[in-house]
Amino acid sequence: MADELKKISRALAAMVLISVALASTASAGEPRPWLCRDKPVFSDSHPMRYQVSSKGGSWQIFFMQLASFSGGESRGSHDGFTIVDSRQLSRTPQSGSLPSGSYYAVALFQRGGAWICSYGDEGSPSPGVIKNLCYSPIDNPGCPASLSVKSGQ
Repeated sequence: MADELKKISRALAAMVLISVALASTASAGEPRPWLCRDKPVFSDSHPMRYQVSSKGGSWQIFFMQLASFSGGESRGSHDGFTIVDSRQLSRTPQSGSLPSGSYYAVALFQRGGAWICSYGDEGSPSPGVIKNLCYSPIDNPGCPASLSVKSGQ
């Protein structure tokens, strides 16, 4: 009887370990921009238009807002951040709009099945442009992904 209980106990422990491993593998493939350290911010009191593109590879950009805190608790869905828009980037420029406010713009790239935070460098401002950002992996500088934000007014 004791041997049977040990076998059942070992089988249950193995099933729990397998379940935990499968759950963490499934979530590893999802981009999590709120975990990135480099979160370039831009804001305007008017609606904004943006244009994004990449030179290749698998890139996705996220526009997030920091939710207000009340009583020490975050109202955001991910560590206080709420994703308000996101785009898969391609060589063809894509445009979108955002209401007035403050936004964090995080771009991630996919390598080996994992989503990796990139680093946003600010480009030279030009008239009417709120923010120009170049995103790149730390090990491959350049500008493989870009974001330009203009006032929609």
